[in-house]
Amino acid sequence: MMFLSVVVMITGLCFAIIFPYFMPQAIEPFFTEITGGAFADLTQAEVTFHNLLSAVIGGTLFGWGLMIGLMSYRLMKVPEDWIWSVITISVLAWYVLDTLGSLLASSSLNILLNTTILILALPPIIANRKAVVNGFRDLS
Repeated sequence: MMFLSVVVMITGLCFAIIFPYFMPQAIEPFFTEITGGAFADLTQAEVTFHNLLSAVIGGTLFGWGLMIGLMSYRLMKVPEDWIWSVITISVLAWYVLDTLGSLLASSSLNILLNTTILILALPPIIANRKAVVNGFRDLS
């Protein structure tokens, strides 16, 4: 799950800093899919608002990734079932809500991205669940 943590933290940094200021073309396909326009068509006020939303989303993702990493580190040391449950439920909640929002916004690109990230996240989540269960068996 440390891998998942790193992926989420890097994604957060990209949204907070890299995409809005250094590589807006990286999210241009998502923007164009929904609006039919391009970043070049935005007013300065709209760009500023976009950058604010990117900072909020990126900061939240970075913090969530850091939390997953810290909890995963604790989970590796002591197999506590609640930690696994919190991480798993938060990942599933993100997927359902983000994908539903993407569906409502008609963003098939984001649905594909979300599904890809979930597929990458599932193996460590499943592997850690097995470790937690085996850890508890070993303690009894």
